[in-house]
Amino acid sequence: MAVRLYLLGGTRQVTKRTAGIEALLLKTSEYGTTQFPDAAARRAMARTGCVVFLEPGVDWTVFGFAGLARDLATAWRVFADRVVHPSLAEVAVAQARGKLLTRARTRYSNPDERIRILATAALFQDHPYGLDPEGTEASLAVLTAGDLQAYARDQLVTSRMLLVVAGNAERAQVESLVATTLGQLPQGAYRWTLPPPAPELKTHWLVEHRAIPTNYLLAYFTGPPPTSRGYWAFRVATALLSSELRRSVRAERSLSYAAFAPFIDQAIPVGGAYASTPQPQQVLPLMLHAIESLAQSDLDYFALSRFVDGFTFDYLTDNSSAADQAEFLARAELYLGNYRLAGDFVKRLRSVRPEEIRAVARDYMRHIQYAYLGDTLRMHGHW
Repeated sequence: MAVRLYLLGGTRQVTKRTAGIEALLLKTSEYGTTQFPDAAARRAMARTGCVVFLEPGVDWTVFGFAGLARDLATAWRVFADRVVHPSLAEVAVAQARGKLLTRARTRYSNPDERIRILATAALFQDHPYGLDPEGTEASLAVLTAGDLQAYARDQLVTSRMLLVVAGNAERAQVESLVATTLGQLPQGAYRWTLPPPAPELKTHWLVEHRAIPTNYLLAYFTGPPPTSRGYWAFRVATALLSSELRRSVRAERSLSYAAFAPFIDQAIPVGGAYASTPQPQQVLPLMLHAIESLAQSDLDYFALSRFVDGFTFDYLTDNSSAADQAEFLARAELYLGNYRLAGDFVKRLRSVRPEEIRAVARDYMRHIQYAYLGDTLRMHGHW
C-alpha cells in the first residue's frame, strides 16, 4: 500500500530566496508535532515498518509513506500530524536544515548531479523550472522558523492537495482518516494549472571547468505537453535516441561507460543526451548525428512496434509498485484531467507512427541547450 500526498504548484510557489522551503517544512516536521513531540514521530512511524518519503519537484512536492495495509491507521496518525500540526521549533528547523544542506552540497559538487543542475539552468532561464525545489545552500541557510510558520499557514491548504492511495485500502477508511485530519485544514483558493511554456532560447552552453579525467556532457530539449498526441511520440523517440547513444558511443566506440538519453516526465517534458567521457570532442558529434538520424529516419512500422513492445514491458516492470501506480494515477489526473486515462498508457504508446517520430525529432530535439562539466581544453573549441 502507498499513500502519496501531492502539494501542487512546485517551484511556482517559491522564489529564489525561498527555494526549498516546502522540503524544509516537511523535513522539520519529522522532529516534532503536536501529538508526537521531538523524536516520538520517528519512533511511532518506525514501529509500523512504513517507509516515509519526501520528493520535492518542479510541479509538486510528494509527501507520503508505503507499508502494509494493516498499519494504515497508525501510520496515518503520524503522517497527518506532520502535515497539520508540525511544531516547527527552532531546534527542529536547525536539525532539518543540517540534513538538507548536506544533501545540497552533495548535489552541487557531485559531477553527475551538478551537470543536471547546469543543464536545467540552461534550458529554463527565467522560468519557475529553473529554481531548485530541494533548495540551494544559499536559500536553505536563510530560511527561518518564522518563514516556515508563515508558509504553513498560507500554503498548507486543501485546494493545493491531491491525495492518492494505492493498494489494499478501503475507501471508507481513507475518507474517515482524511476527514478528521487533513480535512480540517483551510480550503484556500489555489487552482492547479499547467506551468507557462519554456522560454524560446538560442542554443547556448553553460560550462564549468574542472580538471578531472572524466568529462560530463548533457544536452536538454523540451518536448510537447502531455495533453498532446506528440507527447507519446516524444517519449518513444527519446527511448530510441537512448538506444542509439548506447550503441554508437558506448558499445561500438567505448567512449563512455554511461551514454543514454534521459527523459524527465513533467508538465513540460524534457529529453536529452548524456555521456560521461574522457573524449567529449568525439562524443558530441555522435550525439548530434543520432538526433539527426531520428529526424530523417525511414523507420519500419513493424520494427518500431517491436521496439515499443519492449520499451512498454520494461517500463511497466520498473514501475509496478503501489507507489508507482499511485504516481500513474496522479499524473493522469493532473496532466490529462482524469485519473482513469492512466489505463491508456500502453494504447497511446502503441499508436505512435514512424512519421510522428521523425516529426518530434525535427521539431523538438534540434532545439538544444548544453551543459558541460570538465576540462574545457578537451573540447578543442567544439562549442
